[in-house]
Amino acid sequence: MPANQSGAENIGQENNCDAIEAAAGWMARLLADDATEQDSINCQQWRDQSSLHEQAWQRMCQITGKFASLPKGTGIQVLEKVSQSVVSRRRFLNVLALAGIGVTATWLGASQTRLGRSLQAQYRTGADETRTFTLEDGTRLTLNIDTAVDVDFSAEKRQIQLHQGEILIKTGHESPRRQFLVTTHFGQLIALGTEFCIRQYEHYARVAVIDGAVEAYAASGVKPQRVDAGQQTRFDKTMIAPPEPLQNAAISWRHGKLVAEGMRVADFIEEIGRYRPGFTLYDSAVANLTISGVFSLQDTDLALQSLASSLSVELQYRTAYWVKVIPAR
Repeated sequence: MPANQSGAENIGQENNCDAIEAAAGWMARLLADDATEQDSINCQQWRDQSSLHEQAWQRMCQITGKFASLPKGTGIQVLEKVSQSVVSRRRFLNVLALAGIGVTATWLGASQTRLGRSLQAQYRTGADETRTFTLEDGTRLTLNIDTAVDVDFSAEKRQIQLHQGEILIKTGHESPRRQFLVTTHFGQLIALGTEFCIRQYEHYARVAVIDGAVEAYAASGVKPQRVDAGQQTRFDKTMIAPPEPLQNAAISWRHGKLVAEGMRVADFIEEIGRYRPGFTLYDSAVANLTISGVFSLQDTDLALQSLASSLSVELQYRTAYWVKVIPAR
């Protein structure tokens, strides 16, 4: 159940932006494979709590462009109706931003929310594209899918704000050199003449250094950690993990590949699902099986077929946009 439901008790203090994000959360929930009848009932109760909620819900329905309201029933029934316009729950909000339906950043409260700031970012990519930009100092900035960043260059520093997603940075050379910073939700990185990849997850960030070094600073102010070439680490607001050897899976996306080295099927499906429209799921019985190999991120059907041919699993399709990895029968 979306966390926004508990906030309904404070309707009087709720603004349009809160209601919009709550409505998007409810819609994403009802599009999930494990959505239940109770989810539909709870959503309807949330809509009935105020006219603001109902207005936000109707706006979400307009955004999808496929239906006026969600029918009661399971998420798969809904998905079959809207599979041409809706991607996975993880990227649902990005669909709203990129669907070309005229949603303005002001309407989404761009100055107030993380979602709004992402929509207004200078550089961003959609759910099915990567892009490379050359900045004014010669820095090469490559954005993976579903990524949004802002760039702020001044006389004293060069700063990248990563709002969401994953970026590969090869810093430009300067003399004299301005400090190069990357800011995330969890802390900051200082590049020391380097090439590195930074990915922002829901609860932490991961940095992988290909060349040179970076210094990682957690938001809480704990002792910073240097990460050298051939190393990677993860950090959140309160801690920075000790560096460990760089894993190919952390950077192979730049070549359109997923390099799996004893990767759990659960993690494999999570990665493949980022590059695939719709729902990519797995049965809990296969979650801890492991797979190794090099798989295409540009042909996810082929990657899934390779998984099925390597392990005792099979693929269960309901639509072209819904596939689940299950134990072989």
